[in-house]
Amino acid sequence: MSEMIEKPQENPGKTKKDRNNLTEGPILSGLLAFTVPFLLSNLLQTLYGTVDTLVIGNYGATSGVSAVACGAQLLSLFTFLAIGLSAGGTVLVSQSIGAKNARQAAGLVGNLIIDFAAVSLLLAGLSATFSPVFLGWLNVPQEAMAEATVYMRICSLGIPLIIGYNIVCALLRAMGDSTSPLIFVAVACGINIAGDLLLTGVLGMGVAGVAIATVAAQGVSFVFGLVFIMKKGMSFPFGRKDIRFSAPVTAQIFKVGIPMGIQSVLINISFMFITAIINSMGLSASAAMGIGDKIVGFMFMPQSAFSASVAVVVAQNFGADKMDRANKAVGYAIGISFAIEAVCFLICLLFPAFLPSLFTDDTEVIGMAGLYMKAYSIDGMLTAVAFNLSALLNGCGRTTFNMAQNLIATFLGRIPATWLFSGMVGTNLFLIGCAAPASTVLSIVMLVVYIKTRMKHSSGNAAKPG
Repeated sequence: MSEMIEKPQENPGKTKKDRNNLTEGPILSGLLAFTVPFLLSNLLQTLYGTVDTLVIGNYGATSGVSAVACGAQLLSLFTFLAIGLSAGGTVLVSQSIGAKNARQAAGLVGNLIIDFAAVSLLLAGLSATFSPVFLGWLNVPQEAMAEATVYMRICSLGIPLIIGYNIVCALLRAMGDSTSPLIFVAVACGINIAGDLLLTGVLGMGVAGVAIATVAAQGVSFVFGLVFIMKKGMSFPFGRKDIRFSAPVTAQIFKVGIPMGIQSVLINISFMFITAIINSMGLSASAAMGIGDKIVGFMFMPQSAFSASVAVVVAQNFGADKMDRANKAVGYAIGISFAIEAVCFLICLLFPAFLPSLFTDDTEVIGMAGLYMKAYSIDGMLTAVAFNLSALLNGCGRTTFNMAQNLIATFLGRIPATWLFSGMVGTNLFLIGCAAPASTVLSIVMLVVYIKTRMKHSSGNAAKPG
């Protein structure tokens, strides 16, 4: 049996079991107990990003909404690149924990700390230095360019903080703890909301106030999480001696992580392509997309939370050679997240203006945002399937195929469809947004074919790497 990554060898002797072990006990209740804190964390994280847009929309001008939306999208590109790369390490840590290989897990964590301290500083420097160039690629409306540059440069200072925070949370989740990260993001959410209201609502600092509040929230949350994990310790022996650079371990982390990082970047590039097209349609369209993206962020939280949980559950059970459990967890995750997204679809279809009207009183922007949301509510049901199937492969270390199928779906699906739909007579944000579900269908087809043809079925109908 061939496998993409070497299965960790078990340590001799007994290993202490704890309540965060995802390889034992009821599957559905265990998955839900792990996912609900993850979902609440995503909810709060999306909330404090949405508050930025709400505050700017209510205390500033439409140009500020466009500036925050465009700047945040570019910053997400850098952040998701680093988080995707680090995810390779956390998948390997989860597999080592499942196989009870404490020494390998400690070495992986030590390398993660060194590798991504360097990566985050590099990305922060690039983002701050070349902000106007990157914003120009997005066709940011001229009225919003100055504010977008200010927002992006201030937030660039927070890139090492947000990456550090996400790595701390990912390590805790790899050990089966999804509750503690919820506390960290709750702290960040409270600080960000208070900062937005004070700096922008009371002091009138505009997008600069929103950016400062965001960086402050990220910094406090990272420090809080770092102190917590140092006090609590890992579920395996770990000390300062483990924080050292090892070229072979770094290569192993990047072998799994680079495809995941590229996958995240490709998804964001495709959205940037759509943003550039919509920005060329004018300030109202740009603001509508910014508002729509914030609402869509909430809609996509269930499948995002479940897929992130599934990747950890699969990785631990892959390490423990219990793929039967992993496959059942994937099935539960798809069913639950699809049902939630079906409800979101009905809300967007029947009440398209309700949510956008919370952000602005501009009727043109509200109408455009409603159209945008309708298209993405269709994609929500499809990504409930695609995200969780991708998580199954990521948990098994099959990240290269996930990168390949995202490459194909992006450059042969989403981008060509966006270009085609944007050029049609009488086009609107619904038609342009339909490029997303079209590309997701292509992803699902490729994922299903791969799993059916490249994953062997052993006893108990458990999919094993072939």
